[in-house]
Amino acid sequence: MTENERKRRNRRTGWLLGALIAVTVLFIWGNSMQNGTASGETSGFVRSLLESLLGVPIDEFLLRKAAHFSEYALLGAESAALLNLLRGADDHPLARGRNLLDVPALGILTALIDETIQIFTGRGPMVADVWIDTAGFLTGFFLTVLVFRLCRIHSRKERTTHP
Repeated sequence: MTENERKRRNRRTGWLLGALIAVTVLFIWGNSMQNGTASGETSGFVRSLLESLLGVPIDEFLLRKAAHFSEYALLGAESAALLNLLRGADDHPLARGRNLLDVPALGILTALIDETIQIFTGRGPMVADVWIDTAGFLTGFFLTVLVFRLCRIHSRKERTTHP
């Protein structure tokens, strides 16, 4: 693969990851825009579905908190993948000056906006949810960073042992 082909592929992948991140944020914020009744119906549906699949009762409070954590873990993983791609593209303006704390700060900001949206839908925003969202984002982000680092280390070892 030529350098130009690699750059073109990375650019397409970057746009795809960016779009995926946007869709994930819109999904999260869309859920926050639901009023209490609609949100309860959605949680009830998911709870019923999981109970029928797993055959065990599911606590709705824990389900809602797990959903917060999971949504943000996905967002964190997507963000880490995009950062990894951009870090390999020295000519990309977003790659310059980025470090491992810039992107998690955006995840925390997303969580704060998420809870702020709930003020306007008549649902009570909760500081605890911001913490859960942040923990989910950081977990997804740093686990993905770790996977990329381990893959890079393994790849380097492969190249040195098999020339």
